[in-house]
Amino acid sequence: MEYAIETFGLTKRFARTKSFIDLLHPLRRKEITAIDDVNIKIKKGELFGVLGPNGAGKTTLIKMLCTLILPTSGTASVNGYDIIEEEDDVRASIGLVTGEERSFYWRLSGRQNLEFFASLHGFSYSDAHRKVEELLGIVDMVDKADDRFHNYSTGMKQRMAIARGLLNDPDMLLMDEPTKSLDPDAARHLQEFIKQLVKDQKKTVFLSTHHLDEAEHLCDRIVIIDRAKVRTCGSLSEIKKTGNEVIYILEVRRFSDEMLDRLSGLNGVIDVSMHARSDVSSLEIRLSDGEIVLPQIIETIVEGGGRIQACKMDEISLDSVFARIVDGGEDTG
Repeated sequence: MEYAIETFGLTKRFARTKSFIDLLHPLRRKEITAIDDVNIKIKKGELFGVLGPNGAGKTTLIKMLCTLILPTSGTASVNGYDIIEEEDDVRASIGLVTGEERSFYWRLSGRQNLEFFASLHGFSYSDAHRKVEELLGIVDMVDKADDRFHNYSTGMKQRMAIARGLLNDPDMLLMDEPTKSLDPDAARHLQEFIKQLVKDQKKTVFLSTHHLDEAEHLCDRIVIIDRAKVRTCGSLSEIKKTGNEVIYILEVRRFSDEMLDRLSGLNGVIDVSMHARSDVSSLEIRLSDGEIVLPQIIETIVEGGGRIQACKMDEISLDSVFARIVDGGEDTG
């Protein structure tokens, strides 16, 4: 299978320069590893998410895939082109959208901006006009096309950025935190637009974000990067199943604070939360291994005089997986 993106040990290190003395003695300078030995494969037509905290290396990874910076070692194939040997072909086959668009001309209208950028792609005047009209329709900006760019809302500016990214009809869009700085309602609308774009235009989208709900809502598969390394990669269901951690929800009558203390102290119990309503307590218990620990939990409750009304397994949230990986430095493979 030919992948839209395939990376091979992709690594990027930057020299850490603290003072003028460091510049005089380059061999003494320490290096910061921004991306370390990344190996991922992304299918054509996939909406693939890169999830990680600020400073994890997401933007550096996108910049390498866009050929804006060279890797220190390793390489990658984008739309079948090598990012080092065939950088012009890579650039011709992709569109880049970032969360901070400062390269538009704010005194020009949205239409004039797009026509200018179309000319940079080598479009004739008539072809540029036709392409811009088509893209304004796709991003639903026809009615606002002749307003000055600086009058646009942040959400409108992001739509125009996507339109610019589509000017060369790329096979792939790379989006670096496209909903950054948007309010929740505008972010939600842009997310729906991106999903529809993938469906209608059949584009591959490589999207970076540090918002868990955005990754969960948008992406077919995600990779979690932390401290420059890939920690896990797969579909949401696959990632949620990594490790032995499970959550059980129990409905218990005659539950006491003493039982809560005893449950919290059991080996393998990660966390216990309780919500009391009338004479029934609802327990959410997170365990490192359900098969071993659950029988001990049931025994502890029964011996303490509690009566279990219901017991069911709950799905691990992406938040829990992310916290375990990022806070605990865990690598789930």
